[in-house]
Amino acid sequence: TWVLASSIAPPKAEVVRHAVGLLYKLGAVEDASGATLTPLGVKLGKLQVHPMLGKMLLLAGLFRCVQPMLTLCAALGYKSPFLCPMGKEREADAAKLLLAGDSQSDHVALLQAYDGFQRDRWRFPREHFLSPQTMAYIERLRGDLADGATELLSRLPADHADLRYRADVCRTMLVAGLYPNVALIGRRGKGWTLGGLQAKIHPGSVNSTASDCTVVFYDIQETTDRWLYDTSVVGMAAVLLFAPDLEEAAASSQRQVRFRLGGTQGWAVKIDAAVGAEFARLRGVLAEFVARSVGQPPTRTHWAATDALCGFFF
Repeated sequence: TWVLASSIAPPKAEVVRHAVGLLYKLGAVEDASGATLTPLGVKLGKLQVHPMLGKMLLLAGLFRCVQPMLTLCAALGYKSPFLCPMGKEREADAAKLLLAGDSQSDHVALLQAYDGFQRDRWRFPREHFLSPQTMAYIERLRGDLADGATELLSRLPADHADLRYRADVCRTMLVAGLYPNVALIGRRGKGWTLGGLQAKIHPGSVNSTASDCTVVFYDIQETTDRWLYDTSVVGMAAVLLFAPDLEEAAASSQRQVRFRLGGTQGWAVKIDAAVGAEFARLRGVLAEFVARSVGQPPTRTHWAATDALCGFFF
């Protein structure tokens, strides 16, 4: 931070603290000072993309879902291709729901939109209320990102062939990269973020009426209300495994282990005591495995380990 403070036009101290805090939560720096990069941070520095998206992409290489994650990183880093013409809101929402299927994921809808655009660059966008110009620019950004990540993502195995399984793995990578952007949803899209903000899932989301679930989101904006954008319903197991700030609470009992996410103002989660200790060890193994392996050409041992870990995600 002292380097930034000594620059000709130094950013505000609050902005620097927020940025360093984000890097620390992502596991990109060793401690809250931000003075030393972790192995993950070194690799993130080689990607020309937001560090949240960069972490998702690096983990995708390890967990074999690179191609869809390239698309998501390019699209989320730009703007939504989904259009909502005045007077055609219902038709536009229905088209997006059709793309998402039963996935409960705006991100899956986005992947399906991109794949459809690759098959038919003109009729498909018109039929599904997509901007062909935005889709074309996302395609260009995706290519640039793939070119820039060639060194880090080279010699990777093929992605998982099962599309549904691969989508579930992508969902977990979204949690790992976008955390702490998670929210507990109560009824009809209304809920609370991990940071304690009351918010609603945006009406344009396929999850706008979702209830009793946990979502990961890319962005939160405040206009007429506080809205969550680009959401996917996720399992709590993925959140607990990848949350870097998970701590065991002092109030644990013989029957249950209490964990806390997001500090003192975050969420309290109970886990059966019989699996609590094993769960804590698994988190440690996962963190060490990711730190050592991310961005490296994986071996067959890596593939077997990631396939086994995926069994805990969903």
